[in-house]
Amino acid sequence: MNSCPLIPADWELPTVLRFRLGHGPGRQRVLEADGHLLVVLHELPQSHQPERVGLLFWREPDGDWHSSLPGAGAAGVEQHLQTYAQAIDRLTEAVEAASNSEACFKILGQLSPLARAVRNMYTTLQEARKLRTEDAQLLDWRDKAYDLSRGVELLQDDAQTALNFEVAHQAEIQAESSHQMATSAHRLNVLAAFFFPLATLAAVLGANLQNVLPGVSHRVSLIIILALGLLLGGGLTYLITRPVKRPGQKNIGRK
Repeated sequence: MNSCPLIPADWELPTVLRFRLGHGPGRQRVLEADGHLLVVLHELPQSHQPERVGLLFWREPDGDWHSSLPGAGAAGVEQHLQTYAQAIDRLTEAVEAASNSEACFKILGQLSPLARAVRNMYTTLQEARKLRTEDAQLLDWRDKAYDLSRGVELLQDDAQTALNFEVAHQAEIQAESSHQMATSAHRLNVLAAFFFPLATLAAVLGANLQNVLPGVSHRVSLIIILALGLLLGGGLTYLITRPVKRPGQKNIGRK
């Protein structure tokens, strides 16, 4: 007889259900045979555990539930749902405390497998509910699974919004820093352009200032050289700082 390691030894499942289970859990699903209902769900996904761990919940024809989790019957399903709810609460707190894009990205990585697991769990319980419409517990579990699925979906949106905001904020800071650096570089260029002619004249003529303007006193020559350097510096600065007309750009002004 085919025996899935997930099936507790004391379970008396119909043979047809045993043969429909492999050695692994497979996808989350519901199996039915001879009035018996077997719900296959997955444990809370862990980031370090690529393979999913399966859980079995067996409903006998008389409505009695059994769980492969420690605990009696229907309490196992409640415990399973509570585990997911606690995980969502922890991630909600993590999203609220996230202070950088790396933290948001890490949370999104944890939310993706959780969202898939919760969504598939809801689909499975919805299918089980359709097969046993008279079971009020299945209705309650299905509704709780839907709330979990909706909660994860909203949490994903919040985490993605936080990530987008953080990325945009960092880009804004980087742009502001680049703007400040460009402004500082521009100011240095303007200063260099303004004093470049004066420095050049001083370097070239400074040693032979008496021979540059014969008959002119040293003080007057210095003033003339200084004025000429500043005048040339002002002109060079104007050429550097004036707006550059783009090709095809029309002049806007009075006609």
